[in-house]
Amino acid sequence: MTTPPSINTRMLIAAGFVLAGFLSITGITLDRNYRVSAEDALKERMMIHLSVLIASLDENEQGDIRMIYELPEPRFFMPGSGLYAKIIKNNGEIPWSSPSMIGMEIASHDSYSRGDQKFEHIVSAAGDPLLSLSIGLTWGEHDTSNEGYTFVVIEDLRRINQQINDFRHNLWISLGGVTIVLLVMLTLILRWGLTPLRKAAKQIGEIEAGMHKEVEGVYPKELSGLTNNINALIRINSEHKARYTASLGDLAHSLKTPLAVLQGAIESPDTSIDSLRKTTEEQIERMDQIVQYQLQRAATSGRTALMAPIDPERIANKVISALDKVYADKHVQGNLDISSPLELHIEEGDLMELLGNLVDNGYKWCKSRVDVTLSVENNKQQHNKKALLLIEVADDGPGISQALSEKVIQRGWRRSEEAITGHGLGLSLVSDIVSLYDGELKIKQSSLGGALIQIYLPL
Repeated sequence: MTTPPSINTRMLIAAGFVLAGFLSITGITLDRNYRVSAEDALKERMMIHLSVLIASLDENEQGDIRMIYELPEPRFFMPGSGLYAKIIKNNGEIPWSSPSMIGMEIASHDSYSRGDQKFEHIVSAAGDPLLSLSIGLTWGEHDTSNEGYTFVVIEDLRRINQQINDFRHNLWISLGGVTIVLLVMLTLILRWGLTPLRKAAKQIGEIEAGMHKEVEGVYPKELSGLTNNINALIRINSEHKARYTASLGDLAHSLKTPLAVLQGAIESPDTSIDSLRKTTEEQIERMDQIVQYQLQRAATSGRTALMAPIDPERIANKVISALDKVYADKHVQGNLDISSPLELHIEEGDLMELLGNLVDNGYKWCKSRVDVTLSVENNKQQHNKKALLLIEVADDGPGISQALSEKVIQRGWRRSEEAITGHGLGLSLVSDIVSLYDGELKIKQSSLGGALIQIYLPL
C-alpha cells in the first residue's frame, strides 16, 4: 500500500496550486491591462498627430493642399520611421503624403464623409502590422463627396508589440520568481509550524522504543489535548498492567494457604476420611472464592481516556429490576431516588459491578426495604470544588458496626456465624473499583436501622 504524502507535502502542493492560480490570473489581468493601455496611448498619440497634420495644411485658391506649418514630429520626414501620413481626395487622388512613406506600399483607404473617423488594423505590402486612423474633412462650406478629403495617420505596430512582448516576458519572470520565493517562505513557515507535531511523533517513537515513559514537554494548545490523552492512555495501560501483575501475584499468594492446608491434611497420618473430605471441600470453596475475586478484580476496567459518559439511573434501574426477580420470595421494597439527571464517566461494567454488589448485599441483609439514592455533591475538601456523584445504599437489616466497618471490605472476610452468605468478596471488590476511580467508600448506620454504604465518585 502506497504511503500517503505528509502533511507538509500536502499543504505545499495545495499552496502551490493556489499560488499558481492566483498569480496566473494576476499575470493575465496585468498583461491585458498593459496591452489595452498601450493601444489606448498609441491611439491618443495618433489623434494628436492627425490634429497637428490637419492644422498644418490648408487649401489654396486653386484648390490645392499646401503645408503652411512644418510638422513638429521628425518621424514624418524619415523613410521607414514607422509613422506615416497621407491625404486622399474622395476622387482617389493623393495630393500629399509624408516623406516617411517613400518606398512604402500601403493599401489605399476608403473615402470618408465629413466628420467620419475610424481606426483600422491593416498590413503593409511587406506584411508588417499597422494601425491607421482616418477622418473625413472638407474646407469651408463645401460638403460634397467630390470636394472632401480623407486624412490618414498610420503607425507601425511592431514597436508597440515588441514593448508588450518585453513587458509580458518580464512580468512572467517576475511572477515566477515571486512564486518561488513564496513557496520557499511557505516551506519554512510550515516547517516551523509543524515542529511540535514532529517533536510529538519523535517522542512517541521513543516511547515505543522504551526510551521514554510518556510524552514530555509543553505543546501548543492545538496539540496539548492530543499529548495529554496519549499520556493518559499510557498511564492507564501501565496501571492496568500493574493491576494484572498484582492480581496474579495476589492469586498465587492467596492460593498458597489453602494448598498448604490440603497438603498438611493429606500428609497427616491422623486425618480421617471424613475430616479430609470436609477440609478439602472448605479449601476448594475458599480457592474458588479467591479465583473469582481475583478474576473480577483483574477484569475491572477503571478510568480510561476519552471515556464516554453514561447514565447511572439506567444502570441502577437495571440492577434493582434484576434483584427484584432474584429475591422475589423475600418481597423486598427497592426504592431508587435521583435528584436530577446525571452523567458519569465510568465504564458501564464497572458501575454495574459496583451497584450490583452494593444492592445485592442490601437485598441479602435487609428485612423488607432497600433505598438507593444518587445525588451530586461538591467536594469541599479540595480547592477545585469538583462535583462528586454520591451513591447511597441503605437497608433495614442488622447493619454493620463501626468495629466491623474496616473488616467487611477486606478480601474474603465474611460473617461465618450468619446463615446468609455475604460481605465476603463483594465489598472488597467495590472498594477496589472505588479506588480505581479516585473515589471514597464510607460505611455508616442508616436511618432505616441497617447499614448505609456511601460511595463518592468524581463526575
